[in-house]
Amino acid sequence: MLRELNQSNYKNYLDWAYSLALDMTRSGYPTYADGLKSRAEFDETAALAHEREHEGALLFEDNGKALGYIHYFALPEDKYLDARAFCTEDKTEQAMDELIDYLGQRYPGFTMHFGFSDQNTRAVNHLAELGWPLSEESLVGVMRFEEYEPKPESAKPVPITEENFDRFAAIHAQWDGKMYWDNAHLREALDRWHLYLLERDGRDVAVIYFVYVDGMLEIFGLDYADGRFDPQAVRALLLRALNQGKADGMESFYYFHDRDEEPIVKELGVRSLGRYVMYSRAI
Repeated sequence: MLRELNQSNYKNYLDWAYSLALDMTRSGYPTYADGLKSRAEFDETAALAHEREHEGALLFEDNGKALGYIHYFALPEDKYLDARAFCTEDKTEQAMDELIDYLGQRYPGFTMHFGFSDQNTRAVNHLAELGWPLSEESLVGVMRFEEYEPKPESAKPVPITEENFDRFAAIHAQWDGKMYWDNAHLREALDRWHLYLLERDGRDVAVIYFVYVDGMLEIFGLDYADGRFDPQAVRALLLRALNQGKADGMESFYYFHDRDEEPIVKELGVRSLGRYVMYSRAI
């Protein structure tokens, strides 16, 4: 069964929950097994469940024994549901079923998103058995900027502003209605984002979009104008992001990328956490 945690008792479970969060076979994304995030960040995130509307922390119990810690959040304006933590010691499948039922009663018609490493076979296999569609699949690259030395850039990617946003939007439109950070959401939050476009021979060929969060640079995507892998564009745009992140004092780097990009990502000194999968469905 699921039991709602509150401000007075949730801290009693954080040591145990954090130990699960360090194990990718027993937890989901965002992961604390990346060698980048700290225990302090885990605790700060856990506190949000008791400070914000439409967030909550749940304890999964079976026969009186605590077996799972779950922290969910909702964005009502977008009918979006996700988890900041999904950590289970055992009976992962039951915890997931109960969470889907719990959130379905509170947020009917919302789309729930579950992100896991493929190392969490119990969670991934259960979602597949339930018939949830695989919405995203990628490799995860991470790095500390203290390990990165800026490299020369031969290309000159164009910064995207409100004035030239339409050039970016023409390429990124392939994701409209398929991801949260579509053109509409990016335009609304343009002051928080770093967007670049690469042109070649008078033609716009690719774009990259990334954001800074608490000292971390996270690349959300790299899109191609014709939908085909372009290694030169990947290298040019990744170099722009890495060099800018280093110059701006970022501490760490995250990139969910395609397998085609893996050799270039590795060449630039980025470490792999393996394969990430995300399942989503309206509940």
